[in-house]
Amino acid sequence: METLLVPPPVREKLGDAGSDGLVMMFAEADRIAAERLDRTIRELDERWARRNADLKFDLLKWNFLFWIGQLAAMTAILNLMLRGLR
Repeated sequence: METLLVPPPVREKLGDAGSDGLVMMFAEADRIAAERLDRTIRELDERWARRNADLKFDLLKWNFLFWIGQLAAMTAILNLMLRGLR
């Protein structure tokens, strides 16, 4: 983390104690913002993981249904072809 410096004109107006308090205030605000950002990123990552799992399940479900449809179509075609041989 970079060191915060209070410009000399501001330090003259606020004094040493006020300048140190200002630096502490900005450091605390930065810490709070970083924690908030980390929490938001974690929440988004968890949501993305859930959505990704749901999408994988949907893809598997539709692949299975497509396979069943293909099997039914092939069975019907073979049934029609074999009827013609009898």
